[in-house]
Amino acid sequence: MIVLALMLAIAVALFYLIVFQTTMPGSWKFALCAIEMIAFNQVLIRRYKMPSELGLVLLKSKKGIEAIDKLARNEKMFNFMADVGSTMSYGLLSLHYMKKNATWKSVLAGLLMLGFLTFFVTPVALSFLLYIIGLGSAGKSIGSASGLSDGGMLGAGFLGALLLVGGLFLLVTFGVIYYGLVVFKALVMTVFFGTNAIATTNPGGDILLPGVNLPFFEGIAALIVVLAVHEVCHAVLARIAKIQVLSSGIVLFGIIPIGAFVEPDEKKLARLEEGKRTRVLVAGPTANMLSAGLFFILFMAFFLPTADLRHGVLMASSGLPSGTLVYEINNVSVDQIDFEKFSLPGNSSVELLTNRGEIIKQTNESGEMGISFSLTEAGSIFSRYANPFLQSIYVILGLCLALNFVVGTVNILPVPLFDGYGIVDANIKNRFVVKAIGYGTLFFFVLNFLPRFFQ
Repeated sequence: MIVLALMLAIAVALFYLIVFQTTMPGSWKFALCAIEMIAFNQVLIRRYKMPSELGLVLLKSKKGIEAIDKLARNEKMFNFMADVGSTMSYGLLSLHYMKKNATWKSVLAGLLMLGFLTFFVTPVALSFLLYIIGLGSAGKSIGSASGLSDGGMLGAGFLGALLLVGGLFLLVTFGVIYYGLVVFKALVMTVFFGTNAIATTNPGGDILLPGVNLPFFEGIAALIVVLAVHEVCHAVLARIAKIQVLSSGIVLFGIIPIGAFVEPDEKKLARLEEGKRTRVLVAGPTANMLSAGLFFILFMAFFLPTADLRHGVLMASSGLPSGTLVYEINNVSVDQIDFEKFSLPGNSSVELLTNRGEIIKQTNESGEMGISFSLTEAGSIFSRYANPFLQSIYVILGLCLALNFVVGTVNILPVPLFDGYGIVDANIKNRFVVKAIGYGTLFFFVLNFLPRFFQ
């Protein structure tokens, strides 16, 4: 145990040095940290024979199973939650998926919650992600992919019909396929016509990683909440369906806890009748979407009364990566700068504190950095708290809101390894159709991320 404790201390110290004491690019930090975590995991797996899967260490405990069994006693509540989530996820299609379980109460509650998520939670969740990771114009591509940007009332009516008929499943799948076609066209133009179209196309999505494009500690905290909520609700509905939960615990990537897990008996789960199996599978995304609604309320309850405690920011429109927010210039808050009289000395270095870390820019002889800004007031979601503790709470609440929403909606896509694929598999008997839907959607899903590798 002494050797293990010493190794753990060295791993923590090395991780701290890489993340917080070096000025290398974020991608390099991520690569070095990943190598360290993989090496540490291998030591735990090979030397200490710790259980693992896909190279990740699994810390298993029976206490988690006991807690899940206690929650499963609330059978009616959790079954109703899953039925509501089915309507949120699949709209009126849920009457087919849940034909033996759907009631007018669950359908009505699901449609109301779907409207709440669409009109209130979604704009805040996506805006907060823009604030944190600088989606910038990628945020615009989300809008255009959904068909809202140019379609006017016709586009809104089409989206409304998609939501009503197929819920978030149909809407998100449509968006993924639509923007996948946009990327595919850009790829064809690049490969066959020699243009630079793929490099100038915004990605339709991004991989979210703490320490890279998410704040490290706040990102880890939010991801633990998101994954724990998701997995626990899967397990509770599995127990209600009389499926044994074989194990539960925490997943470790080196020294970093990246989530929770439960392990139901997959063979028995596959033999469940369609309605019960759908309930088990839809429970995870449902828990995330309902959690997004809860964190939306908590986020707004924190955000609205504290406007006076926040500082405004500058949003870069050119000269810096899209979506960059500037909080301070040469250690002076932008709120304290009179930009009508503000000037910088020529041929000097300027320190910019941004949502992407500290950026150093050089001025020319006239004192210009070649950057265009627009000022965002303190009441905006893009503003920043002066107090670091309040800022940390703000980020954790916002990330719990945004990541619950993203994980919940993405997981209902009919992509292999996602819950949505299992639901399609449970309700469509034709194996060819199931695979065509699954791997077709996977193709377009991957295309959405492709432009990032050309930038």
